Order: sequence, then C-alpha cells, then structure tokens
Amino acid sequence: MLIGRSSGCHLVLDDGLVSRRHAQIVVTQDRVIVEDFGSANGVFVNGRRVAGSQPLKSGDELTVGKQVFVVRSVSRAPVMKPSERFTAETLHGLHVAPDLMAGRAEPLPADPLDRTVDTKSDMRLPLEAEATHREEALELLGGVADKVLAMGRGEEAERMLSIALNNVLTEVKRGREPAPRVVGRAATYAGKLAEATSRGKWLDYTIELYAALRRPLPIEFVDQMYAVLRRVDSVNLPALRAYLSILHAQALTYGPNERFAIQRLEGFERLAALK
Repeated sequence: MLIGRSSGCHLVLDDGLVSRRHAQIVVTQDRVIVEDFGSANGVFVNGRRVAGSQPLKSGDELTVGKQVFVVRSVSRAPVMKPSERFTAETLHGLHVAPDLMAGRAEPLPADPLDRTVDTKSDMRLPLEAEATHREEALELLGGVADKVLAMGRGEEAERMLSIALNNVLTEVKRGREPAPRVVGRAATYAGKLAEATSRGKWLDYTIELYAALRRPLPIEFVDQMYAVLRRVDSVNLPALRAYLSILHAQALTYGPNERFAIQRLEGFERLAALK
C-alpha cells in the first residue's frame, strides 16, 4: 500500500508535509511493516520517527505528515480456495523488503484492498482477502473516495474504487448476495464515478448489478442515472433493455413503488436511445 501525494499512490494525501512517494505498508501472513522511502518529514509510530522500516501492531498510531492513522486488525474469516480468489492489478515496481519474502509459498497480495489500516477519520485499507472483507472494502474506502471526489479527482477515485465495485458485482453473479447496504453503496459510488468521469460504463455497472439481483432499481438510483445521463459518453442500451425484459417478466410481483421505478427506468431508456 503506497502512501504519498502522487496520484499513482494507493492512498493519496493532499498534504504539503507528505512526499510524492512517502512510504509504504506491507502486510504478510504474520506481520505488518511500515517503510519510509527517505521522506523529508518522515514517518512516526507512536510519536517516534521510523528509521527505515518498523513493524506495526494493532493499536499503533502512524503519523504521515499531518495525518494520523490507527492500525486495526480484522478477524480472519475462512480462507477461500485458490480458484475462488479475486483478480487484481499488479503493483508494478513495488519494493518489498527481501526478508518479507523468505519462506513464503505465494507472493504478497498486489491488491491494496487485501489489507486494512484504520484512521481516526474512518479511512481503512483492508487486512484480509476473503470475500466478506472485500465487500466491506467499499465501505472502508468510502470516506477517502468522497474526499478525492470532492477535490475533482474522478480518475483517482475510479482507481481507488473500481476493484471493490467489480468484486461486489462478481459476488452477486456468483449467487453470493452481499448485504443490502453494500449493494446500495456500490450503486451510489457507481453513480458518483459516472458523474465524475463522464463514463457511461458506471451507469452500465448499476444496471448489470441489479439485473444480476433480478430486482428493480430503487427509485433514488434511477433518479441518479437521470441526473448524470447528459454527462456520460454512452449507455449500453442492449443491456438496459435486457434488464427491463427481466423486470417486465416479474411485474406482477412488484408493489406500486417498484412499478413506478420501472416506469422511470423505461423513460430513462428512451432518453438514452437519443444520445
């Protein structure tokens, strides 16, 4: 997990005391290490400056620039079989201390969403790679993503959230439905990314997510799609129409609110066809 002011880092800190590539956190099966990249203002653990690298334990306070983080452990869930593991982008050029790799049967996870550090402002970077924790990753990263979006950095937010969003969709397609709050948060952030990046693929994501659930979109998400439609490049009309077909086939099972949401979605489809 790379930390710094550069947009290429996984945790981007908008802080004049933070170097472009300030530090990294490396997590193995049995320990967590913070490594200072020779930054001008240093890294502090419990008020003491780190010389090179230092192990961390649960409860330690980690200070980078003006930002104070608290290391938190997350209880281990049953380990997934290799065939069930998620894919993620490799962190090219990531330096890992040689002693960390000694005796390991498999490489360190490249996905920053495999591990977590909790901050005093509720920013977290996950500590486990199991599916339940990957669902939680979206909630844990939400505070950071909102700050990045508020600064107008849509592409940074997209890089930060895309893996977590795609993993929620993967879970749904595998028949492992996440908690309703996770699904709702995924749709919310997909809409925010569509607005921030002008990429219609995030509206397509919301449609695909609820099509996999075989449920009508809540009206607030339909309204969100209307609000950003004029800003996005395109919408996947075949996928949208296929989703509407699923909803029409189940129409008799829906209540008034759901039927109204479907009518709004039909209007959205007509507007999208005019783009």
